[in-house]
Amino acid sequence: MSKQIVMVLVNKNWEIEPVLSALTNPKLRPITLPFPEYIDTPKDGDNKMDTPRAIFRLSPDKRNCTEISIWCIEDLMSPEVNSSSSEEKYRILPSVIAKCNPQLVISVSTANYPVEEGSRFSANGSVYLGTNFFIHNGHPDNPESNLQTPYDGQLLTGHISSALLDTINRECGPAAVKKFITPSNAPATWGFTCEILPGFSAVSSINITDYREYDNQDKIAKQHFESIAPLGYELKSIETTHGIVRVSTECPVIFLSPITDRLGHFDEDVSDIQNYAVAFNGGLALGEIFCVLNRFNGLL
Repeated sequence: MSKQIVMVLVNKNWEIEPVLSALTNPKLRPITLPFPEYIDTPKDGDNKMDTPRAIFRLSPDKRNCTEISIWCIEDLMSPEVNSSSSEEKYRILPSVIAKCNPQLVISVSTANYPVEEGSRFSANGSVYLGTNFFIHNGHPDNPESNLQTPYDGQLLTGHISSALLDTINRECGPAAVKKFITPSNAPATWGFTCEILPGFSAVSSINITDYREYDNQDKIAKQHFESIAPLGYELKSIETTHGIVRVSTECPVIFLSPITDRLGHFDEDVSDIQNYAVAFNGGLALGEIFCVLNRFNGLL
């Protein structure tokens, strides 16, 4: 039997709980997505463990199997450090990913959408995916997180098959969007989107451990990306973690960003309820993607 291994890395505890809720809901998950063979949820916010939260096994036929393990990055981090520490995330991720030995990694983290200043547009509640990553050091010499990588300021382009991207875009987006929950604060202006295109890019503003820095540093990160990005690369997500996942492995990585807020509007848009609803939408999108990945067994 041929086994295809996919690893999903979800950033925070408060993100993985709604993601798993969506993936296991008998009314909302895809009909062809089985209940996980193993699941360890819910967990409290201070949970620490070095095992996955869930494992799905899908078999397109008797000869092949797709195994998808879902991990929470915060679970793996030392309780002695700030849970937003980029340095700690990079300390633990390479070895965990290498041990899993996946053919594909999906990085899941809620994010803001880079609206232009003064724009009334909102993408809150939508989900964007892509394969291109950009790291911006948002707080050099931060005593709580001082990750330095040779990739700062570089665009790291993806290498996922165009057939897979096209199928996700054509099938997963429409199926997931029909089930999306509307967030309470500034929901998407023109309806929800769940989309992936070859040029979609994620910026990770690393070494930021204080939420009060987000609005200012994310604007600077956006400008940094736009100053180097070639024509055709479009910024769809700004957060802290996707880029760290990308530089932690040589295998292909897809980012999945459920959008919680508009750039520059963190305090207005983000709340615990907002985070839960939007992360749940990310889980709905993942469920559709899992079923497509099962059909691409051996083709990643």
